[in-house]
Amino acid sequence: MGDDYKPLSEEYINIGEPETHNCVIKLRVSPTKRRDKVFVGCGAGFGGDRPLAALKLLQKVKHLNYLVLECLAERTLADRYQAVKSGGDGYDPHISEWMELLLPLAVERGVCIITNMGATNALGAQEKVLEIASRMGIRVTVGVAHQFDIAKAGLGANLRNLNDGVSIYLGAAPIVECLEKYNPNVVITSRVADAALFLAPMVYELGWNWDEYMLLAQGSLAGHLLECGCQLTGGYFMHPGDKYRDMPLEKLLDLSLPFAEVSYEGKVCVAKAEGSGGVLNFSTCAQQLLYEIGDPSAYITPDVVIDFRDVSFQPLSTNKIGCDGAKPDAISAPDNLLALGSKHCGWKGWGEISYGGYKCIERAKAAEFLVRSWMEEVHPGSSKCIMSYIIGVDSLKAKAIRLENIPRAFDCEDIRLRMDGLFDEEKHAIQFTKDFIALYTNGPAGGGGISTEHKKEIILDKGLVGREHIYWKISAKQNQPTNSKKRIAIISEETTPSNNLNELVPISSLGTGTHLSPAPSNQKVRLYDVAHSRAGDKGNDINFSIIPHFTADIERLKNIITPDWVKTVISPLTNRTTDLTWSDDDMELRDKWVDENVKVEVYEVRGVHSLNVVVRNILDGGVNCSRRIDRHDGMTYHKSCFKCTHCKGTLVMSNYSSMDGVLYCRTHFEQLFKESGNFSKNFQTSKAEKDSQPKAPPSKVSSMFSGTIDKCRACNKTVYPLEKVTMEGEPYHKLCFKCAHGGCPLTHASYAALDGVLYCKHHFAQLFMEKGNYSHVLQAANQKHTASSSEEQPPVEEGEHTDDTQSEPPPEAEEEKEEEKEKEKEKEEEES
Repeated sequence: MGDDYKPLSEEYINIGEPETHNCVIKLRVSPTKRRDKVFVGCGAGFGGDRPLAALKLLQKVKHLNYLVLECLAERTLADRYQAVKSGGDGYDPHISEWMELLLPLAVERGVCIITNMGATNALGAQEKVLEIASRMGIRVTVGVAHQFDIAKAGLGANLRNLNDGVSIYLGAAPIVECLEKYNPNVVITSRVADAALFLAPMVYELGWNWDEYMLLAQGSLAGHLLECGCQLTGGYFMHPGDKYRDMPLEKLLDLSLPFAEVSYEGKVCVAKAEGSGGVLNFSTCAQQLLYEIGDPSAYITPDVVIDFRDVSFQPLSTNKIGCDGAKPDAISAPDNLLALGSKHCGWKGWGEISYGGYKCIERAKAAEFLVRSWMEEVHPGSSKCIMSYIIGVDSLKAKAIRLENIPRAFDCEDIRLRMDGLFDEEKHAIQFTKDFIALYTNGPAGGGGISTEHKKEIILDKGLVGREHIYWKISAKQNQPTNSKKRIAIISEETTPSNNLNELVPISSLGTGTHLSPAPSNQKVRLYDVAHSRAGDKGNDINFSIIPHFTADIERLKNIITPDWVKTVISPLTNRTTDLTWSDDDMELRDKWVDENVKVEVYEVRGVHSLNVVVRNILDGGVNCSRRIDRHDGMTYHKSCFKCTHCKGTLVMSNYSSMDGVLYCRTHFEQLFKESGNFSKNFQTSKAEKDSQPKAPPSKVSSMFSGTIDKCRACNKTVYPLEKVTMEGEPYHKLCFKCAHGGCPLTHASYAALDGVLYCKHHFAQLFMEKGNYSHVLQAANQKHTASSSEEQPPVEEGEHTDDTQSEPPPEAEEEKEEEKEKEKEKEEEES
């Protein structure tokens, strides 16, 4: 194991007996009403949320009973599958950071944390939380409620043959049973429907039953509003160009995560911390209500199918909103549950290059033409897999822009070409990155800052599985820390619960200060000036709302926002094989494809006087494999993931090696190499084929524009974000990304590394086999570095004294000295 690994001194105690059940709905027997109302907070709305914001909510709202960390989405679930295939953890690697920060105050306050960070390995996450609590001297009971088994007979053909497992969207029942049986401090789940994470503590505390569908609908409404965190309280909402949504930066900085107050009778109030910034009003609630719900008359959750069409919001104060009107659909609960299974969908290769100055758009078009042509020379037909667009011109616009028709006033002098391909074979993706890099000396003038990457892509296939075929399991463990410490919690100014759930205040007193008025008649106006919107995605479908600023404008909007109008506007999103020059014939083929494959649904939501629009089969495969610029992308190493693939020992930057992005401790890297003497199958993980091993992480998109300046690991000179490639956690210039021994150009798919020094496989094998250990490899690298450094030093004039003019020792003495060093180093490695 790694140097920082220390075995725990105590054993974990099983609490009660584990239980296993199928997902058939079973009514609770004489459920106990424990409270008149329960306070449930959202501590995280997605996997990249801010732990410090959750701590602030705990500090400011002392009456919280539960804190839910909702950190799992389709994209992050796919990441966990990918991590498992590469020998990593199946649970969220952020869990250590979250628990170290939140556990002390949560345990002291008696606040139960519920989280789906267990992902595909809830039991592993349980062990990690117990380990963290023991290290901090905190006694905790950690329960798990997770998917246990699926009968093969219940799986459809598309899911039955997936080797990487299938995840089911479970409901609230497993969490309720876990709370009832074990009274845990923390509950860790596998994939559970977002709203169900919040519904579970309501059912448990308020004594609701599974056939009280009106209560379940109201509770699920609260959960749906909370599940995306600060999106309810002003996050992803502020817009300086919209007078109805603008707010000072100070208010945006001081966002509060939301919480809900839910009564035994099903009355729901959502709120933010007293004195916090952001905004909680009708507009933020309406946006979140319609976020990714599909048909608002039948929003399907595992526990209840909900009709949201008559939901309304009543302002209670600047920090509280009353929510009412959710009711069950005619089909109260679904007979089948949603299943997701991962499968390989191809190899992604992408490249970007910046052009500036006069006619930069035309130069980008020329570069795009060259890369496509070069790809066709090597792999005929492969260019049809590539999508191209210009960042700064047409990369995020739904409405088509024909570049030849761009008015001169629109001309810009700072653009970035992006080409993104999804290929059947890895060699095609690699060839694409090579051809794109060739633009440096073979493309148009004035280009620079090339970034490229290729990686294996997976998507999540969906299906429905009968409840009787799905099994879940609950269990709990408690630690017995031997190093208990007195904890002092630093508590900020706190709020106390309010009893004004039904005391309405005038809406006018809660306004933005901007007078609401209808859109003018008999003249063209921008849709942007009439309404606001929020867009989301589910698989290959997009869901966006149209919410008028002035509610009466909904009647005119209904006449404009028709399925045909929507198809016309969003049709450019289907440019599946687009290049930058589209002919009229291309447009005709695209429109035909849209008519045959894209379905548009427009729903009216009466309670909030809005429209909800769903467009099916439009997102180029969905969030996990889309070639568009706004997809989620990027992989990096968390500290908990930076470990040897073979022994799982924790690594440090000064003591690791890697093969094609797969990490090893030096001991096992040397052992595996000695067994074969080459880069053979020994370097595959035990869980996956070699082609599923993780590639080195691409640099984060944000770093390309952040202005952060790093030093190149190879030349120690400034490397700017747009010219940076990150490998083994170190920044390099593109031109410096080469073998430390022979200067051979490297690719992300073929390299070896030792202590952050990069080699081509040929020279690494050659240097290694000469001595059979690491010392010779490092010595060769040091000699190369010293030689290159000496070439840069000015010559010494005759007679000038320097410190390094001593006579060199004879070769025999030098060899003996090197052998002694190697023996000492081998001894140190054996001891470690």
